[in-house]
Amino acid sequence: MIAVQSRRAWLVLVALLGVIAGGLFVLYPSRIEGPPRPASRDVTAQPPVSPQEPVVRAPQATLARPTRQGKTPSAIPRSPELERAYGTLRGIVEKFALDPEDPWAVAHGLLALGPDVKLTNGAEPLPYLFERYADIVRIADEDLVAFPASEGTIRIEPHTDLLLKTITETGAEPTREVTVDGRSFPLSALWRSSAYEAWVVGKTTSFQDQGFNDAPWALQGLAAWAPRGFSWTAKGGREMTLARFTHAATDDLVEETRRLAEAKARGELVQKDTRSGIFRYTCGGQHLIQGAAYAVARGFGNAQDTVRVCEQLDLLVWRIDVELGALDPLIASADRPIRLVLLEQRLKFLGHFLETVHRILATKTCNPEPHHLAATERVASELVRTVADVAALGVWDDLPAVRSDHTLDQYRNGGAEQVYLDFVGDSAHAVRGIDLATGRGAVLY
Repeated sequence: MIAVQSRRAWLVLVALLGVIAGGLFVLYPSRIEGPPRPASRDVTAQPPVSPQEPVVRAPQATLARPTRQGKTPSAIPRSPELERAYGTLRGIVEKFALDPEDPWAVAHGLLALGPDVKLTNGAEPLPYLFERYADIVRIADEDLVAFPASEGTIRIEPHTDLLLKTITETGAEPTREVTVDGRSFPLSALWRSSAYEAWVVGKTTSFQDQGFNDAPWALQGLAAWAPRGFSWTAKGGREMTLARFTHAATDDLVEETRRLAEAKARGELVQKDTRSGIFRYTCGGQHLIQGAAYAVARGFGNAQDTVRVCEQLDLLVWRIDVELGALDPLIASADRPIRLVLLEQRLKFLGHFLETVHRILATKTCNPEPHHLAATERVASELVRTVADVAALGVWDDLPAVRSDHTLDQYRNGGAEQVYLDFVGDSAHAVRGIDLATGRGAVLY
């Protein structure tokens, strides 16, 4: 018996090492992994421009917050079990995502709890974030504002325009005034500096890794306040339109999910491989689906892009068996540290799934189908189970203990600290997802 147990533990360890190395299935790239964007927001590796780079001013546009408010047409019941899980997750967000010294977490707290919450120091989030973390940036002859990727060890915007996306999603007005370094600026000053930095040339972008994994936060944030037909000149004199940005993002989704779409068409499942395709992307690419779908809902892109978004929605439903089929066999035989990491990844997929599906349905981008509702009910049930399994490990009772549990270090890039952050951020996405799936939450678009 001892030999059998040892062999089982060895096999699980080998599988986990395969996960981290990019094997059978993915431990999704963290929101804080990857090369940090420099505080200046400059991109050091760009397509060549003219030797004398033109002087480009930040874009000007008549901005306005979205006025349409949509709720899912395929709401699921708020069962007692789902409400208990929701209460547990919301409690985690309220306790750990409103820390004034963790702006990345605050962005997630605003997403889950809305703009009217207060930070643990009693401050209002938006003014505090700008006063404490924003920088004044000079573009041509004008001062605007931007957030750096980090400040020392403090993570601020590990994904470009994370805070712009959050601010626009919570319904703030672009004319609202905030204070940066003692000076007053409208929120539009952040939007304009972000538009100035954002460009796409073919398959190359101004974002981290020069690709689209880091692009969806900017795409959604810009689309939220932009007027129809918005075009601009970006840094380096690159001519841009938001329609082209949207189309390029949906192009990337099609390319990165081609193998999955072909397997779905054949009626086959696939194994997850972090070395290729959409599984390389943050949270399995669900942020890119959300960003592209939101831009389409706001009227950017074309009819083909709408079709692509709806195909991605159906493909995401198909992926449930791929995702859970990769995780569950290992969870069943894993020791506590491995089990904890894998359960967090389960929480990540399920919470983001509810959020992604019902954001798309709430904006009427795709027609609701019976299989969307059935999939949501299944995912909600799996989420309830996941929250209970995490509770059995004592995580919800003492989440800070995860942060110092260095037995986790070998099983997760970023170690115990990353596992802790995953639980905070993914609890927020799950809260938002449950709110949307049950019809309690709405999407401004």
